[in-house]
Amino acid sequence: MDLRQHIFKARNIPLPPLESAADDAEQFTPLEWSSYFESRQELVVGDTTFNVYCSGLSNTGPIFVLHHGAGHSGLTFGLVARHILSNRSSGFTVVAPDARDHGNTAGANQEDLSLERLVDDFVGVIQSMFPNNTRDMVLVGHSMGGAVVAHAAASKRLGNVTGLILIDIVEGSAMDSLSSIPTFIHARPKSFTSVESAIKWHIESGAIQSTESARLSVPTLIVPTTREDGSIAWTWRTQLLPTEKYWHGWYSGLSKTFISAPTAKLLVLAGTDRLDKELLIAQMQGRFQLELLPAAGHTIQEDLPNRVGDALVSFWRRNQRANIPVRRPDSQLP
Repeated sequence: MDLRQHIFKARNIPLPPLESAADDAEQFTPLEWSSYFESRQELVVGDTTFNVYCSGLSNTGPIFVLHHGAGHSGLTFGLVARHILSNRSSGFTVVAPDARDHGNTAGANQEDLSLERLVDDFVGVIQSMFPNNTRDMVLVGHSMGGAVVAHAAASKRLGNVTGLILIDIVEGSAMDSLSSIPTFIHARPKSFTSVESAIKWHIESGAIQSTESARLSVPTLIVPTTREDGSIAWTWRTQLLPTEKYWHGWYSGLSKTFISAPTAKLLVLAGTDRLDKELLIAQMQGRFQLELLPAAGHTIQEDLPNRVGDALVSFWRRNQRANIPVRRPDSQLP
């Protein structure tokens, strides 16, 4: 569950009961990551072992690096990655790491989710995977992950960043929603009786519209916990309330950072109402591209994965570096 949930408040979708009377086990059975990514790597960067989902590592085309939002995991982009790689002649590479204190990443100081630490982690993972990179690289981030990739691009610490894409994150609306987030966190279930019931809750609450994507991503958002009576409950992998001290830092100044990043930029939103004043002005000046997918909720990449995948590839094609041959002097012409 992402930190900045507008689904319930803005669209008046009621929170469902904690548990239904019965779960349809077959409909909500978890899906394996290996059907959506080709491999999974464990990379040690500093004090943390990062789990990274990968596809097309042997390819030589552009690299899409996908960073999830708070409370999610790299598998939020599973269907997007599969769609991007569906064209085997494309030569694309897609990587999606689990951030610190998320998914299958583990290590010391997991509670430190400051923007500075997250950016350092992200840059460290990518530099470890692609040292001395000479290929086009497109950074993509959803919600909190958008803040991470925007600051990484602005820092110029990664080579050949030819594109920056933010998915459903706008500084103005994010800052406005901070005060209501604790209420949402307290209202959602504290635990689930099974993985299937957690998947079902995400679908019925409207948090994720795609059943397939929920079956893939939700199992990485929860962990088993033994109750006092010996039974197993499934609780949230990432506890969001303790991260409250970092929320302001994630989003403050994001619009300026995004607009000023020295690369081509794309903002993918579910509606124009989420643009703040600074972004509206910059958009009218043509300083970034805007893609609207109004049929989606906050997790656009899960609700409309093919549309998002197509938008990412089309954006790269429009902004890829031109391979212009150097003209030889006439004396060297054959």
